[in-house]
Amino acid sequence: MASANKEDQGIPLVVFIPIILCIIGILVLLDIRQRQRNPQYETIDTHQQAFEQHFMQQDEDEQENGSDDNHGEGSSTAVRVKKVGKKRGEKLRRKEEMRQYREYMDRQRDLRRAQDEIYEEEYRRKKIEDSIKRTDEMEKRKKEKERKAKADAKEESKLQKLQEKDAKKRQSRFSKYNEKLKKLVKEKKLCDISELARATGLSQEEVVDILKKLCNQDDEFELCLWSGTDAFLFITQKDYTEFNQLFKTKGKMSIHDAVL
Repeated sequence: MASANKEDQGIPLVVFIPIILCIIGILVLLDIRQRQRNPQYETIDTHQQAFEQHFMQQDEDEQENGSDDNHGEGSSTAVRVKKVGKKRGEKLRRKEEMRQYREYMDRQRDLRRAQDEIYEEEYRRKKIEDSIKRTDEMEKRKKEKERKAKADAKEESKLQKLQEKDAKKRQSRFSKYNEKLKKLVKEKKLCDISELARATGLSQEEVVDILKKLCNQDDEFELCLWSGTDAFLFITQKDYTEFNQLFKTKGKMSIHDAVL
């Protein structure tokens, strides 16, 4: 009768507990290895490991309880079957919870990995946009610099042409009026610039310009004196000699004597 009861019970639950523990240990080792390869998920793996250790501890406690129950066999077959079925159901329930927890953690890892990829892609995109923007700004500054250089060169060329044109005009005016102006200055000695301008039909600035050229180019005008730009005194070395002789004779000399 006892042999028949043992056959009806099948393989005892205690036999499967070491196998389950081995499987859980393998899973724990795999998770530890995965955590070592992915340090950024260490926090998540730590929670999972704690959960698994708790699960293993419960299995060990059940194994001890199962051993105690086996020592107490003999009262009723129906009661023993009911207890084993309840424990097995609880274990299956915890196993299912463990599986769901692992799936949840895997989804969290995938989600975080996807977020990291999105952030990394956004960072690369922003760097590319910044690089393009800097390139555009550099190109814009380069074009602006080239445009300004061309404008400056054009303005300088224009100014140079104006200066050359003005120089030619002044030279032409000098060639035309210098002899007439020299004659007037030699006659008057002390000249008023405005009177010379009226006599020649030139402006005062043009008369001053011609007289300055005569002072620089003509030896007869190298000793001439200016009174600002309003009066001009034509004087030569001969005049200085006469002034000196007159001063020695009279002991003094007036401006009227000098002009005469």
